[in-house]
Amino acid sequence: LPGRGSGAQPPLLSWLAAAAVISGMARAASGATQRRRVDSHLHLWTPDLEKFPCEPPPKKELNDDGRATHEKFVRLMDEAGVSHAVVVQPINYGQDYSYLTTAMDAHPARLRGMFVADPSVGSPDDAAAGLERTARSHAGWVGVRFNPCKWPQQSEFGMADDVGRAMFRKAGELGLVVGFMPFEGLAKHLPEIEGLLKSAPDTKVVIDHWGFFVQPATGFGSERAVAEESWAALGRLSAYPQVHVKISAMFRVSLEPWPFASLSDRLKELLRSFGSSRLLWGSDFPYATEFSDYLSATGALEEWPVWNEMSEEERADLLSGTASRLFALPQAEAQGADVARCASEL
Repeated sequence: LPGRGSGAQPPLLSWLAAAAVISGMARAASGATQRRRVDSHLHLWTPDLEKFPCEPPPKKELNDDGRATHEKFVRLMDEAGVSHAVVVQPINYGQDYSYLTTAMDAHPARLRGMFVADPSVGSPDDAAAGLERTARSHAGWVGVRFNPCKWPQQSEFGMADDVGRAMFRKAGELGLVVGFMPFEGLAKHLPEIEGLLKSAPDTKVVIDHWGFFVQPATGFGSERAVAEESWAALGRLSAYPQVHVKISAMFRVSLEPWPFASLSDRLKELLRSFGSSRLLWGSDFPYATEFSDYLSATGALEEWPVWNEMSEEERADLLSGTASRLFALPQAEAQGADVARCASEL
C-alpha cells in the first residue's frame, strides 16, 4: 500500500491499512463482490508524459507505478465487481481530454466520462457553444464538472454569472449531469449553486464528496475539522429534486481511518432528507488508495452500522441504481464482451 505523502505510514496507520486489505480479501472470498456496483467518481492518468503531457504531474506515489491507467483500473473493477464507472477529468490534464477519451475508447461498454466546464472562453454564447462541442466530441460524455476555482475569484456571482448560467442551461438541454466540486466547502458556494438550480430546474446535478463538509478536504492532517455550515448547506439542497449527492471520497470527510464508520449517522441523515434514489457511491480512485486498497474502498459502506438498517432497495440504489439512472448507464449484462476482452489482456 502507498504511504502518506512521501514518507512511510506510522505503525497504527499501517496496521489499519493492512486491516482494510484483509477485509477486502475476506469480502472477495465470501462472494460479496457479486453485488452490482457502479463507481460514480474516479480519475485516470498515465505516467507516459511524452504521449500524454500534463501540468502539474500527479503525485509520484499515485503515478509512477501506473496504478491510475485505464488498463489497471478496469482489472480492479473486475476484482471488485464494479460493472461501470464514470471517470472525472483530472485537473492535471486541463482541457486536454485525449487520455480520458482513449480510456473510453478502450472500454466503451464500461467507462463514461465527465469533462470540466471552461468559463474562460468568452461570452455566455461562446461558453455554451464550447460546452456543446465538447459534449458532442465523444459518445461517452455523460456529465460536466463545475469547479468554482475556474471562475474569476473577483466575480460577484461566481459560477452563477451569465457564463455559468448559459453553460448550466446548455448542459441540461444536452442531458448532461452537472457535478459541483466545492473543494473549500459547500457553504462557501451555496448561493451560486442555488442561483443555478433556480435558473434551470431541469438540469440534473450531483454534489461531489458529501459537499466537502470536512476542511481542509485533503484527507490528511491533524488540523482537519467538521464544517457544520457545509453539512447544513447540503441538507438545504435536498429541497431541490434535481440534486443528487455522491457518497464518495470517504477519506476526505471522515476524521477516522478506514472503514470511516463515523459517517454512518451522516448517511442516515442523507437517506432521510434525500432518499436513496438521489444518493450514489463513488471511490475517488486513485486518491482512495492512499487509505486502503480499491477492493476495500468499494466495501467500506458495508462495514457501517447503517448498512444493516438499510433495505435491499436502498443498498442497490447507493451502489448502482442511482448512478445507472442518473448517467443513463447500460445494464450489467452489457459488460460481458468487454470483461472477456480485458481478461484476454492479462
